[in-house]
Amino acid sequence: AQVIIADLEAENGVVHVIDAVLLPNLEEPLPATVVDIIVASPVHTTLEAAVIAAELADDLSGTGPFTVFAPTDAAFAALPAGTVDALLADPTGDLAQILLYHAVGGAVFSGDLADGQIVTTLQGQDVTITITGGNVFVNDAQVIVADIEAENGVVHVIDAVLLPEISVQEKDALQMAIYPNPANEQVNIQLPVSSGKAQLTIYNQVGQVVYTELISSGIQQVNVTPLTQGYYTVEVKLEGRVARTQFLKN
Repeated sequence: AQVIIADLEAENGVVHVIDAVLLPNLEEPLPATVVDIIVASPVHTTLEAAVIAAELADDLSGTGPFTVFAPTDAAFAALPAGTVDALLADPTGDLAQILLYHAVGGAVFSGDLADGQIVTTLQGQDVTITITGGNVFVNDAQVIVADIEAENGVVHVIDAVLLPEISVQEKDALQMAIYPNPANEQVNIQLPVSSGKAQLTIYNQVGQVVYTELISSGIQQVNVTPLTQGYYTVEVKLEGRVARTQFLKN
């Protein structure tokens, strides 16, 4: 389209008159995965390196869907000096846990978020959504670009790195392992040996309780065949300690 009249100025901008209607390419496909969005972004080189180093690229390239809150390079640069290098030195440890704290099971678009909403991450801990003056915050990080859609989920760009409130390796935290993940018929929940019973609760993606029972410590098998496909949050309370994690039901 040719510009036939240029620079018609208004107080809030400028208009250029053209001689044809511009039509977008409506057939352009979405990026295949949330990882593809991160890799293609010029402001997410640190996040890309971190996801690859933590061996999460394949996981986040799966069927999903996933929601990723993606800190920019500037957000990582704002961390204390040496933090990123230290995390990259142990990529499958604390770095992986921090990255999983930025990911949620299910595609959560900005229109699905509400002020005060609690969202459980793939790391197992929760983030809090705050909406103030039309601005959306995840904990203390502001969403600066929302709803970048991929075939397997959605990415929201944030201006700060989210950090879990406590380390999952803290000695007083309840240690729990769950496998296989994804699961088809049953999951095995492994807890420290204790004389007491643990309260097991499984929640669906909207926070509804879909399963609950008292289980023994050690390894407990749970039948998940009746559950529909999707992500579920597993919560276990044992002797005043709590552990949460997620698994995918195929």
